Amino acid sequence: MSSYSAGPLDVGNDALLNAGNVALPFYHQFITQTVYAISGGTRQRFWRDDVARMAWSTDYVYRAMISLAAMHKTSTDISRGRPFPAALKTFALQNYQQAIKLLSSDSNAGASKPIQVLATLTLFSYFECFIGGSVGLFRNLWAAIQVFEAHVRNQSHLNGYQIHSLLRSIVSLDFQAQVLVPYAQTSIQDTTRKRLIESAPPGNSNDDVESVVQPPPEVSETKCSERDELLRLISSFNKSDRIIWGPWYGSAGVSDSSRILQFQDDLRTWKARSVKTFSSFVSSDDTPSPPSEVSDGTTPTDEKSPLPPAPLHFTSSVAAMNVATYNTYMACTSSLLYHAEVDPVHYKSAMCYYVYANLRIAEFLYPPNARENTHPRKLVDHALLPLLYWGGRRAIPETWRQWTITKLKQIGPQGLYPGHTFANVLDIMSQVKTHFLASFPDGVGHFDMVPLLITVGADSPVLEAVYLHEFAEEDFRIVARATWAQDSKGDRSQEDIDYNCEAYKDVKTRIPWRQKVEGGWHSLLYLEDSPSPTSSA
Repeated sequence: MSSYSAGPLDVGNDALLNAGNVALPFYHQFITQTVYAISGGTRQRFWRDDVARMAWSTDYVYRAMISLAAMHKTSTDISRGRPFPAALKTFALQNYQQAIKLLSSDSNAGASKPIQVLATLTLFSYFECFIGGSVGLFRNLWAAIQVFEAHVRNQSHLNGYQIHSLLRSIVSLDFQAQVLVPYAQTSIQDTTRKRLIESAPPGNSNDDVESVVQPPPEVSETKCSERDELLRLISSFNKSDRIIWGPWYGSAGVSDSSRILQFQDDLRTWKARSVKTFSSFVSSDDTPSPPSEVSDGTTPTDEKSPLPPAPLHFTSSVAAMNVATYNTYMACTSSLLYHAEVDPVHYKSAMCYYVYANLRIAEFLYPPNARENTHPRKLVDHALLPLLYWGGRRAIPETWRQWTITKLKQIGPQGLYPGHTFANVLDIMSQVKTHFLASFPDGVGHFDMVPLLITVGADSPVLEAVYLHEFAEEDFRIVARATWAQDSKGDRSQEDIDYNCEAYKDVKTRIPWRQKVEGGWHSLLYLEDSPSPTSSA
């Protein structure tokens, strides 16, 4: 096995990679640092105490845990601009593969040790998040969901606290899978979904629906539990309206405006209940004004919305991300209502208000020219990248979009989310808009569009994005297709923007997997010979 020169963290130094001594430094890394990167609130106690104890009696849990800790250390060093030994990443991958082999060789593990298996598959999912492996995440998370349904859900003798902690992790990972796959819905199965997710909105409360497992009292009323409830709420609405990714504008995204208004009401109810989150502004002066005060319909001015934006300070990065997520979906729903001509003056202003509020949060979490970002690299459920990207896709001032592009490049890759790629998609979007404005100088060509990043896979040599516009009700068409290659810094080469390729005008032709993933993102694992968001085909 390869060796490397150990750093300050690595107790054991040159004996670190010896099979008999490897546990100490990475066991320490896992329980003191990694648990805080993959979980929050009381879930941290589960991963720090329960899973760490499992590791000493179950080999595949042990291997999964130390491989994740090693990869976390690698990712942390990269994000801080520090050099890291190549052997460390090799060591992480070797132990990951060994854990897979050990788990695969125990054919009865799911029935005899369901909690250990579920924890291991969840650790595998987190590992894939750190290396940017979307397909690996889908495979491991789908396996975890199946194990839960087959061996955990109806087993009353199992530890309820452990099940609850694992379920919260699975729901969070399932949400990220829906973020990554356009048009996808949750893959959590029917019975569990109804009890765990669809019962989340206040308007859907049903006394006849029992929770899969009752959470312990200490789980409630924390910023992390408030985030858990927000993700459940959004996933619940995503069932019929694909709100997590959806185009976010046009009649095709507004099947029923009353449902969107209800969703906004549910979000406001969540805000009113989330006292821990919304009491975390550093000062009352930082608390944003309600959108009703900016609903005059005018385009935001540099005086009212300066760039760079003033940082919106919080006492907690978890609270900042909760508010950013809330802002994102309030902006999303306001955009849908604006394009559906439901009080368009008010909702366009509201959309801009929430998008700009997130620019302020980004400036707080990722200050320019900082040696280390304020926001810890929680690469799983606290990533700001997709929220900024979605805001940049809206009908916002071009100066905001350019600032967003700069910030995405500053943050760079963050686990599953390709910051440089998101920035390039938005930059090309600006080029496409300029093209249509030049083609129609009288303003006929100034229409809204939304980009769809076809290629998500981190190792894809060629990236592709298409740009959608609604020509008529429920008639979205591709008005431009872009392909390019990019280096590790995000610099583009081999760029091609095609405005005339008839083969790509029909959305259904280019996105044949759309109907499949409406039954769950896991359907991507069973597609054959068709382009998907995880391939460059």
